Amino acid sequence: MLNKGRVYTAGVFDLFHAGHMESIMKILNQFPDQVLIIGVATDKYTKSFKRTPVQTCSERIHTIESIFSTNEKVMVIQDPLETYADNYEKWFYEKFGITDHCQGTDFDENPKVYEYIKSINGFHLMGRSELMSTTELINKLTPSHVIKLDGDTNQNFRLGNIVIKEVIHGDTEFMDDAYTQLLNNELFGVTNYQRFGKLVFLPFIEGNVTPKVSVHDVVSLSEQISKSGLKPKISLLDVFQKYNFVPDGKLYTELLKDVTVVCHGDMAYTNLVKGQTGLIPIDWEFLCYGVKYWDLGCFLASLYIYGHSDCENIYSKIAETKDLKSAMLATLLLCDYWLAWSVSTEYDYFTKELTELREYLFTKYILLNNDESKNDI
Repeated sequence: MLNKGRVYTAGVFDLFHAGHMESIMKILNQFPDQVLIIGVATDKYTKSFKRTPVQTCSERIHTIESIFSTNEKVMVIQDPLETYADNYEKWFYEKFGITDHCQGTDFDENPKVYEYIKSINGFHLMGRSELMSTTELINKLTPSHVIKLDGDTNQNFRLGNIVIKEVIHGDTEFMDDAYTQLLNNELFGVTNYQRFGKLVFLPFIEGNVTPKVSVHDVVSLSEQISKSGLKPKISLLDVFQKYNFVPDGKLYTELLKDVTVVCHGDMAYTNLVKGQTGLIPIDWEFLCYGVKYWDLGCFLASLYIYGHSDCENIYSKIAETKDLKSAMLATLLLCDYWLAWSVSTEYDYFTKELTELREYLFTKYILLNNDESKNDI
């Protein structure tokens, strides 16, 4: 009987999964007394007939070595083939003492690839695993179907873990500056940013968009943004000018004395994602220097215009802040700005609801001032 040497199998083994393990265990079980050498295909070889691997060759080798580190009958090497047109030659089998070569299927693209080992009856077809393939795994991780996401003023689509934003309203130069800062400082989940004309590509942030966010959480997030080190390119006053909005000088004089707070600029609840790591803001098109409670005003106004709170409830939420007067003025200013924005862009952005909320809060503000005046007498 012929003395059996080592047994060999080769593969890409990208994103090592259950299908790979099943194939390897099948060989180990069929050849229990022989050392199994696992050959990992190089990046160059894989690209020559298949696709660019997700993991590099060294990463794939390290993965398999780690998995079988305690098994003395398994060793891992780099496969010798450089392109799909190459063959396994006699010198390779002799160098490693290989007498048996196992593969899931024969290689149709190159009928001669196993010619030598077949000539000495050392080639064995093992069949493909039915558990999973790398292609199936990649398709699960990067689905090919597009999902339309909600959006107030721009078009948003999800493709796998990427969000594609079509900019309809917004300044792309300003957007580039905001997202470049977020990317460079690794802030708020922005791990990549690319723009091609009016199309912007952003990472998808896992979590839920929900109106059930507390005033405390919104204020805390606003403070985090203000202290993040972001340096906006424009101020709220620049934004007002762009959309032909002139604030009521008498009503907002005190509030507009300090326009140095770094704000998200558009913190509607629809731009807040609640995930495992907490509350993360998305859509940074309006990053700016603003006034105290501007982001809270955006959040509260969005609750009303989408029907999640009535006017009385909005007022009670404003009353939860440490500075009721400033928070109320910021929300009033936000309503005035959004109404002016709707006129400037000719885009009816909940003008009816904003007018209702504005009138209610303004009445409350007048009553509040009258009460304070009475107390001073």
